[in-house]
Amino acid sequence: MNPCHAPRRLRRATECLLAITVLATMALPCRQTAAAGETPRPLRVVATPLASALEWTGDSPTGVMVDVWEDLAGRLGRPTEFVRADSFGKQLKTLISGEADVALGPIAITEEREKQFDLTHPIFHSGLRIAVRQRTSSGLFDALESFLSWNLLKLCGTVLGLALVSGHLLWWFERRQNEKSFPGNYGRGLVEAIWWIACTIITGSCDDKHVDSLLGRLLAYAWMIGGIVLLATFTSLLTATITADRVVGTIHGPRDLAGQVVGCQAEAVSVAAVRQRGGIPEEFASFREALDALSLGMVDAVVGENQQLMSLIGQPDRRDIKLVGPMFESFDFGIGLPAGSPLREDLNTAILRMREDGTFERIKGEWFGRHD
Repeated sequence: MNPCHAPRRLRRATECLLAITVLATMALPCRQTAAAGETPRPLRVVATPLASALEWTGDSPTGVMVDVWEDLAGRLGRPTEFVRADSFGKQLKTLISGEADVALGPIAITEEREKQFDLTHPIFHSGLRIAVRQRTSSGLFDALESFLSWNLLKLCGTVLGLALVSGHLLWWFERRQNEKSFPGNYGRGLVEAIWWIACTIITGSCDDKHVDSLLGRLLAYAWMIGGIVLLATFTSLLTATITADRVVGTIHGPRDLAGQVVGCQAEAVSVAAVRQRGGIPEEFASFREALDALSLGMVDAVVGENQQLMSLIGQPDRRDIKLVGPMFESFDFGIGLPAGSPLREDLNTAILRMREDGTFERIKGEWFGRHD
């Protein structure tokens, strides 16, 4: 090999390497520009019909939560592909399985759910309410059912106990000097004494019997005065019980759920809340099915999120249903994400910005009106 040719070959190799480096450097911005111009993958958002929050109209959902999400997606610069779930339980299963990127709530933020999937910062704050049938029947059966209320039974038991004790005393005081009205025989005498007390409570006296002894007359006087009070108390309590039961039934608040069959949306926080209060939860795929069961008398009450129940019972076909009692079991509601989702931080930041710039209040005002 000619030693003179080595420098030439080295020079050519260096020139080729330099040319390749320049071409690669020029191509890199082109590839970056192409990547930057690509449309981000649409987020799959699973949504189920929720009264007052989200409704499906054809192939696209509408509602306050849809407006909230569209604002959030716009801030993230991500397009959306909505996926319909026919029930709340199916929505959660779709999210947990990873078939969706987002579950559009509102979804109550609880410790149990945080173990299954991620949740964003709160969007709304609400709680549970109770819906019952309005009872307007005035039949004999309803009146007898009202008569058997616990308060009335306690009053009747108290009166019977007092009548039994004082009947013994009255017979004992009268048995020797007034055998015509109160025979000396224990059984017959006690029956006549209790009969005298019953007549005195109802009419104020007993014409075919008289009391002769001093102690007997003192006892009789006490029953004459006490009978007026007892009769007035019994009448007012019976009237109040019948009136209340015809308006809202026997359930007036969360404490009255014990022993009652209560309709709930499947997988909702209301199921555990009803069970904790001694109720028997009956799960339905949707609130509408639960309220239909309530109208048909299949359940005693329905427990669900306050705003959704208010929206549903305000419809013309729900005039037979009424909300009772205060809101209980308050919850914060957020948006669901698969466990470990990279969207969580970006969504939380966007939610905080929407809260600070008043976007949440504006959207809620457009849908529900503004309330001071």
